[in-house]
Order: sequence, then structure tokens, then C-alpha cells
Amino acid sequence: MLKRYLSLISLLAFILLASCTSVQYSQQIAEQKSIPQVAVKVSYKDDGIYQVEVANNFPHTIALQWNSSAYVNTNGKTIRLIHIESLDAFPETTPVEQKPVLIAPSVRLKMYFVGESWIDFARRGVTPRPKDTTSTAKIYLAFEIQGKKVYWKGEVNFLPEKN
Repeated sequence: MLKRYLSLISLLAFILLASCTSVQYSQQIAEQKSIPQVAVKVSYKDDGIYQVEVANNFPHTIALQWNSSAYVNTNGKTIRLIHIESLDAFPETTPVEQKPVLIAPSVRLKMYFVGESWIDFARRGVTPRPKDTTSTAKIYLAFEIQGKKVYWKGEVNFLPEKN
């Protein structure tokens, strides 16, 4: 009788442990709308942190407008982007206003950002999970070029990683 209970408890423990494992997802960002003479590459780093590389091929300075840039999650909710100086330099409080980053002619600049609603995850080194991995998220980066606002758009796909 005791063996039967132990077998049942072992089976239940195995089921509980198996259900606790979570699937890890890699994020691939594909450019959907480019900007002529501005090369933009966005990649996912870790723990909700993204890296953006911008190469300005204009003969004049352009500006990345963080206050006008956004992430639209898989549920369609818009999330404000927060520019961070480095992978481990998070602001103490979320800034109300963010200064634009100026990019001089013929310069390639690398920067990092995180979504405002998951900045606490990034501080703790925890990766936020998308609610719907079958849908895509969107990233909109706003640039001011010769007095006009121009948007770069990327699509984020969530691909399950093999363990």
C-alpha cells in the first residue's frame, strides 16, 4: 500500500516539476520600414534590453527622438522606450523627458533601450515573457531628419529556443 502511494506522489511531483519549466524565446527583429541614407539595426540583448546601431549617411546631423519612439507588444499595447547608457546603467527613476541622441554625419552609433513597463525586470536580470508568442511585436524608432520626423519600423518575432 505504501509503495502505491509513493508511486503516486512521485508521479505527481514529476508532473508538477515538468509543468514549471518555461520555454525560452529568442527574438529576431526584421526591418519593415527603412529610412534612406540611415542604416538601422536592432537586436535583442537579454533581460528586455535591446541594442540599436545607427549609421548616419547624410551630410548633416540627425537625431534619434526617444520620446517619440515606441514598442508595441503582442497584445497591441504601446510601451514607451527608455534609452539607457549601457547594459548595466539604468536610471533610478523613469525619466519624464528624454534628450534626443544626435548622430553626426558619417558616424555609426550603438545605443541601448528597454521598455518602460519592463525596466524593473531588466534591473533584476529577469527576461520578460511575451503574452502571445504567435503574434509579432513592433518597434518604432523616430528620427528627426532636416526638421521632419521619420520612422523606422521593425517587427519582432519570438522563436522558441531548443534546450
